[in-house]
Amino acid sequence: MRYRFTYCLMVLFIFIAAPSFAQQEITIQGKVTDSLDGTGIPGVSVLIKGTGKGTQTDANGNYNIKAPSNATLTFSFISYRRQEIAVNNQTTINVTLASESEVLDQVVVVGYGTQKRSQIVGSVSSVKSEEITKQPVLTAAQGLQGKASGVQINASGQPGSQPQVRIRGVGSITGNQNPIYVVDGVITDDITNINNSDIASIEVLKDASAQAIYGSRAGNGVILVTTKTGQSGKMRINVNAYAGFRNMTNQVDMANATNYATFTNEAIINGTPAGEEPELLFDPNNLPTQTTDWMNASTRQGLVHNYDVSISGGSEKTNYYFSAGYFGDQGILKGSKYDRFNARLNNEYKINPILSFGHNLTITYSKSDNIPGSVFSSAYRMSTAAPIYNEDGSYGYQPGLNVANPVAAINYTNDFTNTLRLQGNGYISLKPIEGLTLRSDFNFDKINGDGLQYVPVYYVSNTQQTTNSKLNVLDNNRFYYIWNNQATYNKTFADKHELNATLGYSFERDRATRSNIQVLNVPNQRNLWYISQGDVSTITIDPNNNLNGGDLVRRQSIFGRVTYTYNSKYNISGSLRRDGSSSFPANNKWGTFYSIGGSWNIGEENFMKDQDLFDYLRLRVGYGKVGNDISIAGNNLFALLGVSQTGYYPFGYPNYNPVLGINYNQIRDAAASWETTKGVDAGLEFGLIQGKLSGSFGYYNKLTDAYVPVTIPSFFGDADRTVYSQAAKVRNRGFEVALNWEDRLNDNFSYHFGGNVTFNKNVVDEVSDNLRLQGGSLGNGQITTMTQVGEPVGSFWVYEVSGHDDQGNFTYRDVNGDGAIDDNDRVFVGSYQPKAYFGFNAGFNYKKWDFAFDLYGNLGNKIFNGKRAVRFGNDAVEQEVFEDRWTPNNPNATGPRASNSIPRPSTYYVESGNFLRINNITLGYTFDNQKWSFLKDSKLRVFATAQNPFVFTSYSGFTPEIGGANSGNVSEADKRNAGSAINSGIELDIYPIYSTYMFGLNLTF
Repeated sequence: MRYRFTYCLMVLFIFIAAPSFAQQEITIQGKVTDSLDGTGIPGVSVLIKGTGKGTQTDANGNYNIKAPSNATLTFSFISYRRQEIAVNNQTTINVTLASESEVLDQVVVVGYGTQKRSQIVGSVSSVKSEEITKQPVLTAAQGLQGKASGVQINASGQPGSQPQVRIRGVGSITGNQNPIYVVDGVITDDITNINNSDIASIEVLKDASAQAIYGSRAGNGVILVTTKTGQSGKMRINVNAYAGFRNMTNQVDMANATNYATFTNEAIINGTPAGEEPELLFDPNNLPTQTTDWMNASTRQGLVHNYDVSISGGSEKTNYYFSAGYFGDQGILKGSKYDRFNARLNNEYKINPILSFGHNLTITYSKSDNIPGSVFSSAYRMSTAAPIYNEDGSYGYQPGLNVANPVAAINYTNDFTNTLRLQGNGYISLKPIEGLTLRSDFNFDKINGDGLQYVPVYYVSNTQQTTNSKLNVLDNNRFYYIWNNQATYNKTFADKHELNATLGYSFERDRATRSNIQVLNVPNQRNLWYISQGDVSTITIDPNNNLNGGDLVRRQSIFGRVTYTYNSKYNISGSLRRDGSSSFPANNKWGTFYSIGGSWNIGEENFMKDQDLFDYLRLRVGYGKVGNDISIAGNNLFALLGVSQTGYYPFGYPNYNPVLGINYNQIRDAAASWETTKGVDAGLEFGLIQGKLSGSFGYYNKLTDAYVPVTIPSFFGDADRTVYSQAAKVRNRGFEVALNWEDRLNDNFSYHFGGNVTFNKNVVDEVSDNLRLQGGSLGNGQITTMTQVGEPVGSFWVYEVSGHDDQGNFTYRDVNGDGAIDDNDRVFVGSYQPKAYFGFNAGFNYKKWDFAFDLYGNLGNKIFNGKRAVRFGNDAVEQEVFEDRWTPNNPNATGPRASNSIPRPSTYYVESGNFLRINNITLGYTFDNQKWSFLKDSKLRVFATAQNPFVFTSYSGFTPEIGGANSGNVSEADKRNAGSAINSGIELDIYPIYSTYMFGLNLTF
């Protein structure tokens, strides 16, 4: 009996102790490396499965963790495929992670959620954050240049400006063509407040199947920006810094003083009627020899620098990410400058497995010193024979020339803008049952901006002077918020049927106010630049000025999406959104937007199992309808009243006392609604040769119902007899190709290269009543573009030069043969829209060295050299024009004789817009922390970068990258439109793109 009792105690002890022995903790160490180049991956989350406990890899990919000997470790990191590895008493576990871009299990951010790449039915381009951060650009939008097929970027060199982005062509004719950005759920049209180092991923939604979930906001495309969050594990600190200088990439060679004087005298002689004595500007026997380089006098070597630091980490209950940064850009135009300070705080709190909440907040303060783009025009047009300063120290000028001294214009300009912006969201998430997630988030964007413009009393010449000092105080405020509520259900049934459904409701309000108060006779002392310091009797607030007023837009939406996947092979997805907007008449306030699409993962079929060529192969197709409710600038959709400044109503017979009245400034279209775009998209995606080669082919065809200004009879009472109406249909169809190759030859060397090309055809399919829309004003009474059926939007419409007459003037082809040269003889010679645009990138890693370069370009587009075409009244002249002018001794010249008259817009001024630009060249070196003891667990990389060092083009102007409307030569409406399509592709007052050379470092510890 005693032995039996002892035996039972021993058995009981074994059963009790066995789990304890089995769960004995051991110390595990190892390194996590990239499958492509073998380098360590910092920040990888290493968790003990089922516990939420874990750590992170250090700057070199090393980790150390205590875990039960029979536990399972999970390794995960953004853009890499998650791995689970059983410990099995191992004390060293090294892990190689493959990039998710190589597999269909990649999780991609889509509208209001995420999906596996294999389940997506629309066209979505993903860009890694490191592709953006390696470039010295203010905004991630500019960093997309050449990185994604179907996406075209046109950037300006002006500090603080954001680029124009076009996704798969131009649909809106006279309205805003830029896409919306969705930053962690906040819809915005400007991401210059986002530090590029804070971005985790960017997705570009290019077709209606992907965009329809955003309904009436998605007509120009959608760019999703997801910012970084903390990961479970120890605190990590990242420091990034770079500094460099900027120079103009291209210069235009101007005629020296002697040649300019010769040309000007010839122009005066040629313009003097027969029998009259010409009044020459220069003495032919004493031509000037001292040349002024006005472009050099107005520009400088600009400086750029950026510094940012981030701190991140977390536990099983909380994760955090904090960053702060500064970006400074001293532009190449003297006097221009932009400074930005920002901070971000992203936190998430997990109360329990069911309930969590968090926030993503960023605050930004920016300051701009502004110089008008017209200064570039003055530097180009100013006489090279005129001095910058006269001998007495006063500013020089050229008699007989109505062009401002650009140096004086810079020095007398005091134009400052300050902006404080708070953007972010707060959210709460509830998971009441398996597969169901309920989420409510409040997203907001608060912008407070103020500006100050002061012009002192000065005199340079009779055409460049002010007799009263003038102060303008500007105030711009905007508060936008959107409250989203959504339910997402994701469930797999019987291991083959996967259902993902999203249903949501949102309400948003967007309120903006603007004011511009002007007062005269303010002292020229910076500390006295206030309204109260001027002559208060001169205070003016023009009610008809677009800088005074405000906007209020309210929207409500119900949206949903359902995706069904069968056996990981077949996917079908549909989206539906019902939008209501206060911008439209009562009978048109609501619109319905939708999409339907499917995809087939061919590589999962049984007949593909035995082949070794394809790693994956998928086919997708989709159709949908989206809208654009910001297609018309400002208040052009509304009926507007104005105070009559010239006309009056007569009251009081018999004296008829004049009384100012109210009149219509604008009549609205009673049927106003969204610009809608319907389109079909199809694509093939593939991976080959063990993931080394990947790519895609895509086709799209979309049709936009576009708003255009339509002339109405005068009896309607509209001030300019124009009403905006959906009176045109614009089609964009094209083909996209993207290919990428990645390979690792050995432990020391890996390389990659890739490229994309988009072929797009833009054409006006239909207009009401044979409407022909003119545009492209040169500011001198001449127009250059025409938009009509059968031609691309904004096509150049000019006279065709056929030769010279016996006096050296251009002759033009009489197209219709009626013996007269008029508008009926104009011809279409192309558009600013390229027929193809492309990007290419390549790089390699060798031991601790890394090298990369990018390029992009356009093919098949035209540029109108407007700065040449507006030369008149003794303006400066290019050396090429001087040498190629017609004279009796040079009868075979291409150009016309010297003239000061306004020329006709002709083929002489239309040039090829083809170009290839080297966008980025970077060489980096990562220090070996084993050799450099001060680094220890840190990682230090230093690099040198050249951005835009070279451009290859035949265009004779400052830059071939000319997108939207030019400042100073188009209407205020077109400026607000970010470049109306009918005014695009004309070089006038352009702030050219520059070359940047910089050095920097990345430090992680």
